[in-house]
Amino acid sequence: MALRYPNLGAAVADETAPTWRGSAIGLYPFWRDLGYGIGALGLGLVAQLTGVIEAAFWFVALSMLVSGTALQVRGEETHPRLNPASNAAEVRPSAQA
Repeated sequence: MALRYPNLGAAVADETAPTWRGSAIGLYPFWRDLGYGIGALGLGLVAQLTGVIEAAFWFVALSMLVSGTALQVRGEETHPRLNPASNAAEVRPSAQA
């Protein structure tokens, strides 16, 4: 479980401009941890309003779908070999190796 946090921090560093990278890496844990509290409140609120505990889990599923869709639409691939806009000749290994 703890191995995902370095990967998420690296993704934040990949997506931000070098001039703002230090601030982004510092702000990321704040928003991540704030999400734990807001998520718990949201789950409780949905369960209370609907009277059905399963509705809270559907709320989480919908939230993750919206989050993933937003990342798919607004996110940008930063790995050179996977980004079709990058110059593929620069990232290919040499045949002489």
